Amino acid sequence: MNKLVFKNLLPLSISIFVMICISLLWKKISIPLHIPSEIEGEYKEYNHHHLNDTLRFVLIVVLSLLSYVVSFALVHKNSNSIKELIFNRSFEKIAFKTNKKQFPYIIFFLIILIVNFVSTDLPTYKLDIFHEGQLLSGAINSNLKSNFWLGSYLNTGLFYDILNTKFAWKIFGVESIGSYRIFQVLLNYIFIFFTILLSYKLSKIFNLDEQKEIYFFFILSIFLIYNYNISYPNFPNYRDICSIIFLILLINTFFKQNFINTNFFFIGNLCFFSLLWSLDRGVFLNATFLFVIILLIIKKKYLNVISSILGFGISCLIFIYFIGFIEFKEFFNNSINILKYNEIWNGLIHPQPFSGEKNSTRASKAIILIILNGIIISNYFLNKNNNLFFNSKIILLVFYLMGIFYYKIGLSRSDGGHIVIGASINTILFSTLLIQFIMKNEIINKLLNYFPLRKIIFLLFLPVIFILLSFNELKINKLDNILNFKHRLKEFVNFEDKYFVRDEYFLFINELNKLLINQNCIQTINYDPTIYYFLKKESCTKYYYTFILGTKNDQKNFIRDLEIKKPKILVYKDKKDTYKYSPEKRFKIINDYINKNYKDFTTISNFKLILLKSE
Repeated sequence: MNKLVFKNLLPLSISIFVMICISLLWKKISIPLHIPSEIEGEYKEYNHHHLNDTLRFVLIVVLSLLSYVVSFALVHKNSNSIKELIFNRSFEKIAFKTNKKQFPYIIFFLIILIVNFVSTDLPTYKLDIFHEGQLLSGAINSNLKSNFWLGSYLNTGLFYDILNTKFAWKIFGVESIGSYRIFQVLLNYIFIFFTILLSYKLSKIFNLDEQKEIYFFFILSIFLIYNYNISYPNFPNYRDICSIIFLILLINTFFKQNFINTNFFFIGNLCFFSLLWSLDRGVFLNATFLFVIILLIIKKKYLNVISSILGFGISCLIFIYFIGFIEFKEFFNNSINILKYNEIWNGLIHPQPFSGEKNSTRASKAIILIILNGIIISNYFLNKNNNLFFNSKIILLVFYLMGIFYYKIGLSRSDGGHIVIGASINTILFSTLLIQFIMKNEIINKLLNYFPLRKIIFLLFLPVIFILLSFNELKINKLDNILNFKHRLKEFVNFEDKYFVRDEYFLFINELNKLLINQNCIQTINYDPTIYYFLKKESCTKYYYTFILGTKNDQKNFIRDLEIKKPKILVYKDKKDTYKYSPEKRFKIINDYINKNYKDFTTISNFKLILLKSE
């Protein structure tokens, strides 16, 4: 075997061996259970500590990469040392060279997205009571109470749970499910456009010539459109928009000679804003930027650090000024409580990699992808023959760390969808590294040099057009959709809400409305958060979305609010709700209070109502 091939294969083989060993020991890696007794869920049922899966993931990734790095350094005597890279290597002073030939392709993709948006069939499917109700009732609750966290206990973030829906109603001039839905679709398209801008920025960091930059940008953009608009169009992908903007700004910062501190100031602002946009994504972004801050301190870039902290601090102060300190305090307490306990009651155990467990294949692919990305990036740093800019390597490392933090989504609630979302950043990163490898391949280079640019771009156009015509909503017979978009949009946002729900459910809402006509507020003790929106009534407690209740303190606060408002009628049980951990099982303190103070009243369409005993 060629000596060079052996030197390259040995570290990889050792890393694979370590990965397999950790996966075989997966179930043995365990922390003693420590869960508050009142929090019911899968973790408690199976005596599973909520940090078990995180620890297992950290070990399989870190040990696999560490074994690769150590063995690589041992067999390649002239490899770069970690100490030299961290402490002695300085950031390069590099400025982008503007490639004006790329601009028409950015416009092309923008047109594709606009045409796709106006030609799509509008989302008329039945309402997801559980997920969409969270956003609709969050907005109506905020409107009626004229506050945010003081009146509502939020699960995901201010913008996701409340403001995006309120913006939709404001823009389209009507409080309807249709206006909420079309705005969600629009946000996803805006997000995709930002991923295309990221693709453009990434094409600049690999020291490619102008022609290859165009190929890189075009191919990666095709992948991103396919991934987000065709493979997973119904996910709320826009929750990741702050992460994409962060990467764009960071690339600008490392590849520009001017306005560097201004860029860091904006990044600081973005870090705070991201916590309001979507709490978990904000935490991942801030954790990633903390690494950048530490790196800047090591490199003695103190002005950059100060600019970032000022950006974060000023945004925070402006926010406090507009909402008030008491509201901000509730935001802080709400956020800490969600981050501390959400995983405990909502978590699903992560499957063992390479096993026959449900979703194991998807999880195994995600872990392999994450380790493979880490190996490639480690190689960039260790290999002295690699001519990639040091700034580019740092960008890729930050990109990778963000992807590591993102996989916490898949670790916390390990169903198929959440594993895919958790691996999404690393999927983009792998595509980026793969396309860059293709662009550097000698055979590909000969082909690119042989064929003129226009012919290759034309060949690349064909799969784009084929994909969009065949798999998505952009079809020839939907030309009418484009021509009639304005009329369709107006009609859609003004659809009656009953159009989006089952007849049985709407009948229940009408009957309930008659019973509660004189009641100022309503409260559910089931997992249906949509009722508040349909009845246009505020929740009697902060917990309109009862599914996110968990701790003893949460339940006591719930009871305290009930005692203040004393609602005569409560919506108690949904007999069709088959969720394994029912409210009766999870909220024992609340149920004790209900049993003492309320009695059976009536049942409407599988919903059980209870009446205050004093009535």
